[in-house]
Amino acid sequence: MSCMFRIFGEKLDIDALLVQCGLEPNRRWIKGEARSLKGEVHLNSGASFIVSNAEFDDFSAQLTDASAYLETHSQSIAKMTASPEVQVARFDFGIAITADDVCVFRVFPSLFIQLAAQAGISLEISCYACSDEEEEPN
Repeated sequence: MSCMFRIFGEKLDIDALLVQCGLEPNRRWIKGEARSLKGEVHLNSGASFIVSNAEFDDFSAQLTDASAYLETHSQSIAKMTASPEVQVARFDFGIAITADDVCVFRVFPSLFIQLAAQAGISLEISCYACSDEEEEPN
């Protein structure tokens, strides 16, 4: 899951919003529920949706998938981002960085930025340390 769409808000009724928008999340959480971290609780309610399953090192495929996702689900996304309870709506692109990387650049085409902005979606890049070596099968 290299690109995710996440929405959340402190006062968000995520279940009502999910019924209204019709999109199926891969994960949802409710404010006050226990998090996977010991002793922590969620400070907001929200959901995440898989936008792309492309590999972390295939940013081009992630962009293609994200563009298609925006196009396919634009009405549902608009319903969600229009809710005053939604404080954050973003596409999070996961990219690989390796020990050999001095610097990593990823460029969002202006048309994609424009479409995301019109839908009320912010863009985020999350960098994950990955190994250059291929894993040996067991």
